[in-house]
Amino acid sequence: MNRKIHQLCMLLAATVTTLWWPRTCLIITAVDADPQINLLNRGCSQYNITNASEFYTNLNATFSDLRTQLMENSSHFATAQQVRGSNPVYAMVQCRNYLTAADCVACFTAAVSQIRNCSAANGGRVIYDGCFLRHL
Repeated sequence: MNRKIHQLCMLLAATVTTLWWPRTCLIITAVDADPQINLLNRGCSQYNITNASEFYTNLNATFSDLRTQLMENSSHFATAQQVRGSNPVYAMVQCRNYLTAADCVACFTAAVSQIRNCSAANGGRVIYDGCFLRHL
């Protein structure tokens, strides 16, 4: 390795993790978490629920099930449903494959927070650049 590259490698070693072999310098940097929660689209159903207490119980249980699936399976896709009473809830979430499991869950958490703004609507969708969530 020529002298200038060696000097650069030594200089970088002070600021980032580097591995040095006789002829190469490998620079390793830490990647910050990025759940990619830039809101692209949000929509709420024009139809309202008939029984708020029952609906929110089903909605909360459905979102909890989705979160559990994402965390336990390190999956980037999950579906869930709660069909108790007259206000059943069906939901799905999907994250981009390149997100880490933690970033997928973080994106899902942000989507849940955003979709709750639909209040009394019986369905909604949130699309971030890293994931989307839909319930009806």
